[in-house]
Amino acid sequence: MRQRPYNEHMNILSPKFSGPVREGGALDAERTEGLRLSRLNAAKAAYGGAEIAECIFDNCDFSDADFRGADVSDAIFENCNLSGTKFTKACFRRVQFVGCKGVGADFSEGALRDASFKDCNLSYANFNAQKFNALSLSECNLRGADIAMAQMKNVSVEKCCFARVNFFRTPLKGLDLCDSDISGIEISESLSELKGAKIGLLQSAAFLRALGIDVE
Repeated sequence: MRQRPYNEHMNILSPKFSGPVREGGALDAERTEGLRLSRLNAAKAAYGGAEIAECIFDNCDFSDADFRGADVSDAIFENCNLSGTKFTKACFRRVQFVGCKGVGADFSEGALRDASFKDCNLSYANFNAQKFNALSLSECNLRGADIAMAQMKNVSVEKCCFARVNFFRTPLKGLDLCDSDISGIEISESLSELKGAKIGLLQSAAFLRALGIDVE
């Protein structure tokens, strides 16, 4: 059966579950599948290289935990604390993050495919060299985040804060940034990263002033 997208416009696939998830249990350092874990305290825990599939995490604390190189598929994170969590080189497929706090989280050099972030605080997070493919960002705070040298394909943005984000050498082609805050973003002097992106008149005026062009 063909998996139905949860974002028809971007064709982003939703997490899929082969059966009902089991309540409770433990997050295994090697593989965890088919669990719903609530209020789990896994701060500073080590799950590097772990495989996680068909799981729901509700109000869990993963702050400063180590998930480097993890493989996460068909998972939902609701109201979880991901601040300082290390997801370096981790791979995410069909994953939703809702109401999560990920201040300073490290997603660098990984891959996010068919993923969504809704109402999440990702300020100062690290997405350097991240591969985004079919991603939705809605009402998220990414102030001060690093998103340099990343690849963006089929990315949808709605009412997000990108103030002072480092987008150096990350093409933003196809992104509609009109209703998002892009004040103070760091890009090349040529503004090449913005080629093909959609921005508002006031936003474009700010970039022209940065180039020394008077705008009335």
